[in-house]
Amino acid sequence: MIIVFLLIANSCVSQRKETISKSTIKLEGRNTSIRNLIEIDGYYQNIDSEGRASYGIFFEDGVCGGFWFKEGVTEEMKRKNLSEAIDSWMQKGQVRWGSYWGVYKIDKDTIVIQTVNKAGIFDWNWSFSELKYEIIDRQTLKLIYQKSLINETEYDKYPYEIRKRNIIDKFVPADSLPSSDNWLKEEKWIWRNEQDWKDYMERIKQKNKKGLK
Repeated sequence: MIIVFLLIANSCVSQRKETISKSTIKLEGRNTSIRNLIEIDGYYQNIDSEGRASYGIFFEDGVCGGFWFKEGVTEEMKRKNLSEAIDSWMQKGQVRWGSYWGVYKIDKDTIVIQTVNKAGIFDWNWSFSELKYEIIDRQTLKLIYQKSLINETEYDKYPYEIRKRNIIDKFVPADSLPSSDNWLKEEKWIWRNEQDWKDYMERIKQKNKKGLK
C-alpha cells in the first residue's frame, strides 16, 4: 500500500510540473475587455446530442469556469440569483464552486482557453486541456478545437475535424453572478507577475477575515 501511495504521489507531482510547464495563458492582473465582444452578465449553455447540458461563465479578469446547478432550481431562480442556484460548498472559510477552472485569452474572433483540474480524492490524475471558441455573435460561441495537453487519450489522437461535434454555446442572462475567486487564482504560476498574485492573496486574506467577524 505504501509503495502504491508513493507511486501515485510521484505521478501527481509530475503531472503538476507538466501542467505548469505547458501553461502559456496567464492572468495579467487587468481587465481583458471581453465584454466588448460577448455578453458576460450571465452564463453560456450547450446541450449535446444526448441531451446533457453543460454550463460555463467568463469573467473580465481572465478567468473562466464550468459549474453545475443545485437540484430542483428553476429557470427563474437561475435568472434572478445565479450565485444561489449554482452548486457550491464551504472550504477553509471560503465559498467554493465550479466543476473546472481555466484562464483565457482573446485572439481576434477566437477565445482560447486552458482549463485545469488538479488531482483529488476521487481522481488521482491532473487534467489540462486547451479549447478554442469562435465568436459567432455577442451571444453565441462555437467550439472549434479541443485537446488534452497532458494525459493524452486515444480520443485526442484523432484530428479534431474528425471527432468534433457541432457544439454551440448560447448565452443566458442572469443576475447576482458569483465571484471569480477560486483555487486556480491562488496558484502563483498562473499569474504573469508575482506582485499581482501577492496582491490577490492579500485581498483573499482580508476577505476571509471579514467573513469570520
